[in-house]
Amino acid sequence: MFAVYGTGLGPSPYVIATQFPLQTTLGGASVTVTVGGVSKAALMLFAYPYQVNAVLPSTTPIGNGTVTVTYNGRTSAPAPIQVVGSAFGIYTFNSSGWGQAIALNLSGQQNSIIQTLHPGDWGSLWGTGLGAIASSDAVAPPVGDVPGDIRVYVGNAAATVNYHGRAGCCSGLDQINFQIPAGVQGCHVPIAVQAGGTLSNVATIAVSTSGQTCTDSIMGQALVDKLASGQNVTFGYVRLENNNSPFDPTQAYRSNSDYAFATFSGYTPQTAGLAEYGVSSGYCVAVDCSHGCQVMSYNGSLADSSPAQIPVGSALTVQGQGTLSIPQVSPGYGFYAVLLNATVQRFLWSGLSNTVSATGGATIGAFSATEMTSTPSAEFTNVGRSQNLSRSSDLTVQWSGGDPAMQNGQVTIGGYSISSPNYENVAIFECTAPVSAKQFTIPGWILGTLPPSGTGQNGFVTYPLGWMWIGQYNTPVTFQATGLDRGILTDVFFNGIGVYFQ
Repeated sequence: MFAVYGTGLGPSPYVIATQFPLQTTLGGASVTVTVGGVSKAALMLFAYPYQVNAVLPSTTPIGNGTVTVTYNGRTSAPAPIQVVGSAFGIYTFNSSGWGQAIALNLSGQQNSIIQTLHPGDWGSLWGTGLGAIASSDAVAPPVGDVPGDIRVYVGNAAATVNYHGRAGCCSGLDQINFQIPAGVQGCHVPIAVQAGGTLSNVATIAVSTSGQTCTDSIMGQALVDKLASGQNVTFGYVRLENNNSPFDPTQAYRSNSDYAFATFSGYTPQTAGLAEYGVSSGYCVAVDCSHGCQVMSYNGSLADSSPAQIPVGSALTVQGQGTLSIPQVSPGYGFYAVLLNATVQRFLWSGLSNTVSATGGATIGAFSATEMTSTPSAEFTNVGRSQNLSRSSDLTVQWSGGDPAMQNGQVTIGGYSISSPNYENVAIFECTAPVSAKQFTIPGWILGTLPPSGTGQNGFVTYPLGWMWIGQYNTPVTFQATGLDRGILTDVFFNGIGVYFQ
């Protein structure tokens, strides 16, 4: 299945295909793909002025080609595409390609933090892109493996797979049945599929050793249990963040940025799959941000991917080294973010008091929370400035320092790579690991999601467009408000370094 975006592509209101056989025209809209001089009419699923969805016929040749959309006799200019034999895409709960995967247990229940899988369990992963079938895509597909080498990564291990083919219900919808490896657990365990030599997007699943809930959500076990009991919950997450990273080639040039973020989200048992906060200990996630990552991409952090749909006023206030505002990013939503340095140079310092407050909104009332900022100590010891790091093999990073009393004895390791200063290709990754281990191996399949790092220029200073950082989140301060089940305020200081991912 694929989507084309633009304007004037189809009718309003939208039209959806509801029965077999699928047609090549829907609501006056059609899509044509041409590869190697061979043109194929796609099978239409959805048509709307700004988007059309279709199934690429299995008989389409492999190679570079073009796609056009025709609506009411008018055809768009051709746009370039590439057709490959297999390239899987995991469906996710938020429909954005990251976060909780669409994965079911054997009873057909959607996996989430309140409906976990267990080591040894079999699950079904849904997506599209396994490859061609021998029969027509216009009718209900046959059940059977699609040929090809399929590998499913769960956590840091390759899972056993006993089916990789079409789901019998739907054209273009693929199903992969996999087994949870031993030793895997966490609310946010990474899962990815390698098909045809291409790695899919990286999503997450929730795994526990027993029971139906996981135990490491930053929302706290009480809120997870409340969701599991059938009740709704509201949760607020406020984070103050400092990134201190040296430019290349001298230590004298540094990037020192302060940020403040807040999200306020509501969850029902049915939307528990949207409660996505970071990655469980011992694992990494990665996201392609070339076309934006919404909430989580503001500063290259994957710590908070929540829906942030409950406003608590037009802005939050931070009182510390002066008074600053954290503005609402979009009217009507509970996402607040600001680059503090845009107003004052270096706002966040260790060992100082900061108070965050809000006037409240229709759902959540006013609140005020105060914390003492933490003292950073974890730093890389085996990664040097401008070092070339392979994207095709595992990378073991080592560090010194770290406080076992912070972040439940964990460190957060992150990084990103940008292909060029115009940001055409951007991907970020984040890992969580025990601080006492003093080292952690980032899997090569995670690093393989990054584009090669380009080079940036700041005056006379040339620096890499790849970065890595390490830090620890402070022990959170809990706060409450009318209509809010729980809120937390924390801070993190990251020590980073510029590198080239190659």
